[in-house]
Amino acid sequence: MAFRVLGLALRDTWQQFWTILIVNLLFLIGTALVIPAPPAIVALFYYGNRIAHGEIATERDFLHAIRRYWGPAWRWGLLNLLVIGLLTGDYYLVGGLVENTAVAAFIQGLYLALLAGWVLLQLITLPFLFEQEQPLVVQALRNALLFIRRNAVFTLVLALLLGLSLAAGVLVFLLTFAFGGAFVAFASNYAVLQELAPAELPL
Repeated sequence: MAFRVLGLALRDTWQQFWTILIVNLLFLIGTALVIPAPPAIVALFYYGNRIAHGEIATERDFLHAIRRYWGPAWRWGLLNLLVIGLLTGDYYLVGGLVENTAVAAFIQGLYLALLAGWVLLQLITLPFLFEQEQPLVVQALRNALLFIRRNAVFTLVLALLLGLSLAAGVLVFLLTFAFGGAFVAFASNYAVLQELAPAELPL
């Protein structure tokens, strides 16, 4: 199933080639400006959600989503700043306070694992924002946790495949920078959609 999701994401990336170039440029500008960064990330996943549902989506939908989800996006963004800040801060704090290097490395490894798990959780959380009646961040996080618990192996395999694909894209003409964000958004939305409405997935 993970390979199927990846294949659908690759297909959409190819079919939406020119639109993705525009959307991804807007996304990069938004993240570079910092203030609209969380809404830009959420808008990218909204764009991916529309495509995954078989709808026509353009850069106008992306810009519309920035305005529509500005509040939920910033609530999600602030939560991520808090969690990532705490995990990163503790990682460096342990390295400076714990004298035993083996123990320090072990604890830092745990923090890195928690950070990776948190990032993975966000890849599932964002698609749920658009599948719910209301874009409530806490509810989306809870749904994402339940999803990962029921589909742990699938989620880990998909994350591995996404990581390998993005790494390959960096090596091949820097494709990840041009299409990586939309590719991840497509894959994440298809992953959630195959659980909620498998009949909607194309054959």
